[in-house]
Amino acid sequence: MAPRATRNQSPPCDPDGMFAGMVVFLVHNGVQNRRLQIWKQKLVQMGATIELRVTKNVTHILAMNPEALLQEVGSERLGLFKGRVVLYQWLQDSLSSGEKVPEELYLVNLDADKSSSDYNSTENETPNPKKTKLSPENSPHTPSPKTPKALNEDQVTPLQSSSPYSPPDLNSNITQIFGKLINIYRALGDDRRSFSYYKAIPVIERLPFKIQSQDQVKGLPNIGKSMQDHIQEIVTTGKLSKLEHFETDEKVRTISLFGEVWGVGPATAQKLYEKGHRTLDDLKNEESLTNSQKLGLKYFDDIKQRIPRNEAQEMERLLQKAGEDVLPGVDIVCGGSYRRGKASCGDLDIIITHPDGKSHRGFLPKYVKHLKDMKFLREDLVFSTHSEEGTDSGVDTYFGLCTYPGRELRHRIDIKVYPREIYAFALIHWTGNDVLNRRLRVLAESKGFLLDDDGLFPATRGSLGQRGMRGSASLKFDTEKEVFEFLGFPWLEPQERNL
Repeated sequence: MAPRATRNQSPPCDPDGMFAGMVVFLVHNGVQNRRLQIWKQKLVQMGATIELRVTKNVTHILAMNPEALLQEVGSERLGLFKGRVVLYQWLQDSLSSGEKVPEELYLVNLDADKSSSDYNSTENETPNPKKTKLSPENSPHTPSPKTPKALNEDQVTPLQSSSPYSPPDLNSNITQIFGKLINIYRALGDDRRSFSYYKAIPVIERLPFKIQSQDQVKGLPNIGKSMQDHIQEIVTTGKLSKLEHFETDEKVRTISLFGEVWGVGPATAQKLYEKGHRTLDDLKNEESLTNSQKLGLKYFDDIKQRIPRNEAQEMERLLQKAGEDVLPGVDIVCGGSYRRGKASCGDLDIIITHPDGKSHRGFLPKYVKHLKDMKFLREDLVFSTHSEEGTDSGVDTYFGLCTYPGRELRHRIDIKVYPREIYAFALIHWTGNDVLNRRLRVLAESKGFLLDDDGLFPATRGSLGQRGMRGSASLKFDTEKEVFEFLGFPWLEPQERNL
């Protein structure tokens, strides 16, 4: 078993980790000290360098909100800063997903007329149903019975339930090419361009007609002039010259390939290319690779293979039975595309809690050991626990490789153990899909809250119109449906969330 983080022992630092090359200044204002120390530890562990003041070497400033940033750093120093200022939520989401998410979603812009991040999006990115109005009898002085006890907020009237979302998928010729460009730009470290295609895909998927001309997509959200030109080329020729160029360019092709190895980010892929490596075989004797990256390389072909639904279902049952062996009454759910009803899934996303709200603490190490004794878990990638370190809200994490009983083919598995009081948020986050999660975050922000996998936190609005500080305690909800209703988003069963 890989060593896990404890109070007295920190995991070894990985110079080529997820945050390699980043020199970070952390704004302390508005952040609980315990959370700050965990974030600092993770940054250093995954390759970043922490600076105690804003120097010319700093590449990133992380802040909870613009007000805290201005108070601690000052407008004059910020005016001279050449790097990027991003919200702490970017770090949290990167750690949760196991890879760096696009920074463009979380940039802090001190211009009052512009959005600071994806959380302050345009109307085109909010859900289509009409906006919810406050019920007149629910004033700030009269809490609604459905309002969580943690906060006396105005009651929002849930939207009427809508029919399941079922995109026509008439333009897969376009979205498949855009999907390849997303992966290429992500591998190259160009998050801005990667995200532009990511935003365009759901818009195109929703269209009830097959695109024949770029004129048909003019004026649509997230489809700018260059995107329109790409669409015109695809519908006219059946291909895209930009993609063909990338696929024939040795550097781009190689870096993209290396980026598909688990644990290898854009910076590491670039370094490997500069060392002269061109194929996966070239990497087999590369000493700079971490143990996790070596495992990602060794089982590259295995990890790429999708898991048929019937096999994922059998593995979920195995995991549930093994959980009962360790802790009776434990709740274990397989999320991701499996929970959304897909015919296959790329990996297993396992979300765990216990109804009594306390027995989840210390469960993960025992569970992992039991699964290893069963020869189900085979290799460790990431293993860290926080629930035993005095924080009830700590989330325990295990990333590794597993095998279907009787086989040696490796599959990726992520196991997350959450306190019961925030389990509903974990289910929403790890079920997805990404488009739905993003819309829920935007909607939560519009109502004065910050949403992630460990809660829905009240936030105050800053004077610059930016989102404010995150509250110390999350609102309490027992079910996913209650979260949807509070946000005013139509309830979707897990299989209806393939937006």
